[in-house]
Amino acid sequence: LPATPSPTSHALGHGITLWRLPVGVVRIRERHRALPPDLAEVDDKLRFPVMMSDRRITGWLDCTAWLIDHPERRILVDTGESAGFGTPEYFGAAATRMGKIYPKIIDATAAHGNDLPAMVAATGHALSEIDLCVLTHTHSDHIGNLDTLARATRLLVSPEELVPAARSGRLLPKLPQDGRVQRTNRTLSHDAFGRIMPLTERGDVFVVATPGHTVGHQSVVIDTGERRIVLAGDAAFDDDQVARGTIPGIVEDRASTLRSYETLMRAGREKPTLTLFTHDPANAAKLSDFAYPL
Repeated sequence: LPATPSPTSHALGHGITLWRLPVGVVRIRERHRALPPDLAEVDDKLRFPVMMSDRRITGWLDCTAWLIDHPERRILVDTGESAGFGTPEYFGAAATRMGKIYPKIIDATAAHGNDLPAMVAATGHALSEIDLCVLTHTHSDHIGNLDTLARATRLLVSPEELVPAARSGRLLPKLPQDGRVQRTNRTLSHDAFGRIMPLTERGDVFVVATPGHTVGHQSVVIDTGERRIVLAGDAAFDDDQVARGTIPGIVEDRASTLRSYETLMRAGREKPTLTLFTHDPANAAKLSDFAYPL
């Protein structure tokens, strides 16, 4: 495993600090990251077998979670992966089916000190201070540490994500059934992002739909007025994929993925916008150029 990284903080102005939390790591198949050009337009139902036909695997990639320290509240975006990945206890009610399939698709874990509680503690905050966790989607490397969150922390999941679907890989049985899950309600209109749900009274942090990777995939936007940051989960693996229209090997809907790419590019044309993806190795450098480390 790679050396355990440290969280980094970045001042965005207006009292907002964004913490990058590398929580766990994952290795995926090369065709999971992107299909070769001659197979890029394969039917969505055939993407999985095409991806699995190539055994080449990437190096370790960070499973990045984000902590938004806002004057009004602390918001966590995703929870990263945990050391329990692959065990029956980890998959719980999904162990019979997903517990057998997932380890054949990805290799994931978290080293000691690379877990969510340790990373949050390193920021000087406590898990109990986080009153909202936005889940971009419900794949394992984004919800792997749900059980470490305080019971008072609400979970925001898009309504589309909560509709079960075959071959989606969504781990809906891992979501708690104690009333903590809240459905995203995008009630306001935004010029660049369409329908949005504000998460702060100031309206400078909000949730937008970026479907494709899963039908209910969502992203979180931090808008400081003069510029903004989009925490885009697995909408893509990096900026180059968005610019070129390259589709990852696993998406639930190719057409929706391309529309989400256009949304991200439209946002960038409107004002300076930094888009951060969960597994992009360039995140730290991109943030350092865009914000001021504390």
